[in-house]
Amino acid sequence: MEAARGVVLGFDVGRYSHHMTAIDARTGEVVASRGVEQTEPDIREAIEPYALGDAAVVVDQPGDLSSLLLAVARDMGLGVGFITPRAMAKGIELYGGELKSDAHDSFVIADLAARIPSLVRPVPERRADVEELASLMSYDRELTDDVRRAASRIHELPLATCPALGAVYAGQRVKQRLPLAMLARFGGAGGLSAAGRGEVEGWARGQPRCGARGLAFVGSALDAVGSQGVATTSSPFYDELLRIEAASLRSALDAREAVGARVDELLGRIPDAQVLLSMPGVGRVTAATFVSEVPDVGAFASAAKLAAYAGLAPRVRQSGRSLNSVTRPRAGNRRLKRALVLSAARSVDFCEESRAYYDRKRSEGRCHYSAVVALARRRINVMYAMLRDGKRYESRLG
Repeated sequence: MEAARGVVLGFDVGRYSHHMTAIDARTGEVVASRGVEQTEPDIREAIEPYALGDAAVVVDQPGDLSSLLLAVARDMGLGVGFITPRAMAKGIELYGGELKSDAHDSFVIADLAARIPSLVRPVPERRADVEELASLMSYDRELTDDVRRAASRIHELPLATCPALGAVYAGQRVKQRLPLAMLARFGGAGGLSAAGRGEVEGWARGQPRCGARGLAFVGSALDAVGSQGVATTSSPFYDELLRIEAASLRSALDAREAVGARVDELLGRIPDAQVLLSMPGVGRVTAATFVSEVPDVGAFASAAKLAAYAGLAPRVRQSGRSLNSVTRPRAGNRRLKRALVLSAARSVDFCEESRAYYDRKRSEGRCHYSAVVALARRRINVMYAMLRDGKRYESRLG
């Protein structure tokens, strides 16, 4: 963000209300400090006195919590920006780390933005479809965590009653439709034993797309329950917990499927996404994450700038004539970096160019992760050129 010349409005954003501190960038004087409700009328009332001057709104969370605030600020002609969590944490420590309040945090945001404008990152105004894509990917990440937690609990609960049944549900099988439906219907070992083999198998035959493989799984689960004659607990609540967790996992998986379908629909409308999807190793998640985190690749002067933003540019530590180290950076956009690194790791399996580069880095003595990160850094050069020129991926081999 350009050097502040007027008033900086620092907002510590919250779910239902914000706190605003206004600082005159020329004098450093605090000209206002007040709470602001998460409603358009109250936001407009708070910003109105500064709308005619050279003012800027700066937040600490440029996400859903601040979407209304930033939209109103743009509508009133104010500049908008945000301070990264890392810079914010350093600022809070510098200004007195033991003091924690909304008013103090908003003051830190405003004062940092006024004194060191280079810390403020612009909040790009994205197209409606890209904005929706970003929101969907945020929701998908939450659903992914929900799936992981529910699956983990389902793996753990049978250990208290029938470990053999837990082994049948090991790995990804717990996410399959029939095994999950059986848990939701009968619970664990207690529920399966009470129902009996005939009832469970009859239920399974009535399930959609239950073939020989599904019946074989049901038989394995019943055999596992029957192999244990000693009851480890008399509480029937473990079966109820399994039913609850199975329903929760099924709901999260269905929601992810619906979100994925909408993401695919949006990606089909975005030219940059179609260009990225032509590259080996780039799938729905990578393309959607890239487009939502980098809505305009033209904002970066070079591929090196984009790599630095993604956290893929190596950090050099040097003093005088000695080079102390070259290490991985800790800054950068972590969501984008993770997507690009996972994409690079996948590309090694079916892209000859990626495999050749990865093998070369391994032959130089690098570990697997270091070689994959180096490959991700190389691939971002290709992505940048593809998006800049609007051209799909073309292999240089054969």
